[in-house]
Amino acid sequence: MSTQRVYINGSEFQPKNNYVLVNPVELKSEEVTETGLVLGINENKSVINRPTMGDVIAIGKDIEDIAEGETVFWPNTDGIDFEFNDGIKVLLKYESIIGSKK
Repeated sequence: MSTQRVYINGSEFQPKNNYVLVNPVELKSEEVTETGLVLGINENKSVINRPTMGDVIAIGKDIEDIAEGETVFWPNTDGIDFEFNDGIKVLLKYESIIGSKK
């Protein structure tokens, strides 16, 4: 999946209707066990390695039950990756969001 380049900051983008703009949380590249053993996570560059959670930056006008700043989760196959001046963001349809952090 390719990233679309947009020459504005993510905070300047206003999603339409039922879309949500999210600042994705980067996936870990390694895990450390309780005993200190470092385990590398598969570095295969596939859809499996796309972020699936992030913080909401902006919401469309038709969405009432998600707020800016809330952490949400989505399937790794959904969303469009945009590279803004201030980093990579994901634009999701509201229907793609499968949950949020309590």
